[in-house]
Amino acid sequence: MEQEYPQPIQLTQEQYATLAKAYINKVYTWMAVSMLVTAGMAIYAMGSDKMLTWSFNNMLWLALGTLGIILIMAFFRNALTAGALTVLFITFSALEGVLLGPVLSVYTTQSLGLTFACTAGMFGAMALYGAVTKRNLSGMGRTLMMLLFGLIIAGIANIFFGSNTADLIISGAGVIIFALYTAYDTQRLLAEGAWLTDEDQRTKGAIMGAVNLYLNFLNLFLYLLRFLGDRE
Repeated sequence: MEQEYPQPIQLTQEQYATLAKAYINKVYTWMAVSMLVTAGMAIYAMGSDKMLTWSFNNMLWLALGTLGIILIMAFFRNALTAGALTVLFITFSALEGVLLGPVLSVYTTQSLGLTFACTAGMFGAMALYGAVTKRNLSGMGRTLMMLLFGLIIAGIANIFFGSNTADLIISGAGVIIFALYTAYDTQRLLAEGAWLTDEDQRTKGAIMGAVNLYLNFLNLFLYLLRFLGDRE
């Protein structure tokens, strides 16, 4: 059965649209801030041999650190203040930039720019679809989660097998999954923005929504980089 999003009865359709638009704008503002922080830290890491070496030697700890922050934000969202969530989100974005430094440093600037442009185009198209489609995408949530777990397991398995063909298949699947997640999350956040009226909860929700869209964009970029990236 398809999920029906709750809508406040006392609001007119115009008020519903205004609340949803304001909320999604706040989500994208937070996402833009986080991407700028990540880009700045990645550029800094790539421009410093000492920082690049440190990041390369500590990639596992950086990855665990970013994962830990995301889990804290997800499971303790209600207990944390909006300010604490903000600090955690900015810290996560900065660590992601440091983590990406060694990964991006092996690719040419031109291929990174091309991949970013393609990612932005695909992300924007899927976000627009999620915003304007009349189809209820909420039923995709469970399927996408199962596909994501399968993608993670396949990626881990291929670390041991080292198959280039499997790597391409996994990358293609990753592009499709996170493109669909972008449409799904956009529609979900628009619906959330209509009935979430408490300002503190709207701020927290916008930050967590930005986390979801940020991760969609980042994973789209990294999977597309497998196809479009030219190594130095």
